[in-house]
This record gives sequence, C-alpha cells and structure tokens, in this order.
Amino acid sequence: MNVYISDPDQILNLQQFLRQAGCVAERRRSHELVVHLPGAPSEAQARREVNVYLASWQARHRGVEAYVLDGDENAS
Repeated sequence: MNVYISDPDQILNLQQFLRQAGCVAERRRSHELVVHLPGAPSEAQARREVNVYLASWQARHRGVEAYVLDGDENAS
C-alpha cells in the first residue's frame, strides 16, 4: 500500500518508525512510501495495522499528515 506524508522532510523519520513496527517501508516519491506488513493475514488487516501506526506517529508529529492512499490496495 502507498502512504502519503505531507512533509517530505519527515519521510525518513516515518520510514524508520514503520520499520521498527515490523513494516517493510520504501520511499517511492518525495511524499510517498510503499509499505508492506509481512505476516498480516490479509491486506485489510495490514491496512488497519498501518493506520494505527500512522495515527501513533502523527500524535508525536503534530501538524504532519500521514495516511494510506485510497485505491492502491493492489499496488506494488
């Protein structure tokens, strides 16, 4: 799935946070990461877990938005 971040200066911070949470996170564009959650039983479950991680990260980085982009469930 693709994750958008509003502040590209924070993308490495978010990438590291997601990796520490067990995600595979690679930079795709200046404002976007491709994120996979190995071991998730389904794409829907992976998306729910990533949304929780993003909410947790945003709570510590006020003013920066990060969210899963719609329509990319099958993106690689």
